[in-house]
Amino acid sequence: MKVFYYLVGRLILLLATLLAVSIAISAIMSLLPGDAAEQILGAWSERSGATLAALRTRLGIDQPWYVQYADWLQMAVRGDLGNSLALSVPITPILFDRLANTLLLAIPAALISIPLSLGLGVWGAVRKGRPIDHGISAVTLVGVSVPAFVLGPILIVVFSGYLQWFPSSSGLIQGSGATHLFLILALPVLTLTTESLAYIGRMVRASMIETLKSPYVRMARLKGLPERQVVLNHALRNSLLPTVTVIAFNIGWLIGGVVVVEQVFNYPGIGSLLLFAIEQRDLPLIQATVFVTAAAYCTANLLADIAYMALNPRLRN
Repeated sequence: MKVFYYLVGRLILLLATLLAVSIAISAIMSLLPGDAAEQILGAWSERSGATLAALRTRLGIDQPWYVQYADWLQMAVRGDLGNSLALSVPITPILFDRLANTLLLAIPAALISIPLSLGLGVWGAVRKGRPIDHGISAVTLVGVSVPAFVLGPILIVVFSGYLQWFPSSSGLIQGSGATHLFLILALPVLTLTTESLAYIGRMVRASMIETLKSPYVRMARLKGLPERQVVLNHALRNSLLPTVTVIAFNIGWLIGGVVVVEQVFNYPGIGSLLLFAIEQRDLPLIQATVFVTAAAYCTANLLADIAYMALNPRLRN
């Protein structure tokens, strides 16, 4: 029963967070100069005051921001994210199409980076101070230090320019086969994997080193248990407790924080859609995109809380 009330509380907090994020985005965008009508008319907006006012009325952006937000929230609760002001089409199909494209990057990157980072972190901790540990630390340090907007172009120059193994742009083509999909996703997935692996791997290594010094691990060794059993059954489980949050954050980042990677590789994901919406001052599209991104982060953290409870029995009592 305690677990049930805890999860209900976390779910209520998640919904409150999403509501606060949507309100903040609407308020912040109202402070920025310009609006969707000016972007649509372009240079004509300076010479056509009546036309500009009429367009604002037609788009519904002549009302105060809180009135616009209330209208959007009423539609969102019913599952309708409204229409894009810049594109004049329903937002939901566009948003979920771009989200599907982003998941094509995020899921492979997560499936590769999480198990690999756990393995490298444990290996480095068990071999602390040895050459393999120094090598793993050096690789993860480079991954943490080199941002995606630097690593991406380097990969393009090496693998697209010199070796010519992969295309430099990752534009999707409808009906393309598995081979084409692999080629265009390889470099952006490699960039995301490197970034994610570095953070998780260093966290696992540091946590594992501290856990291996704990009294219950020393007791397990004194009992004569095999080292493999000591590491996997006793040390790893407890060292994962502080790592779960980092993994959850990285999963959220892989879904919503790939704006730079998508721009570098010209990939049509949810990050590039958000940039387009901001440039066009398309408030409904901005709200919908940020809402989905925030939901990804919140859901990842909720799953992290559930995993934390599964790993720590004391929280279930």
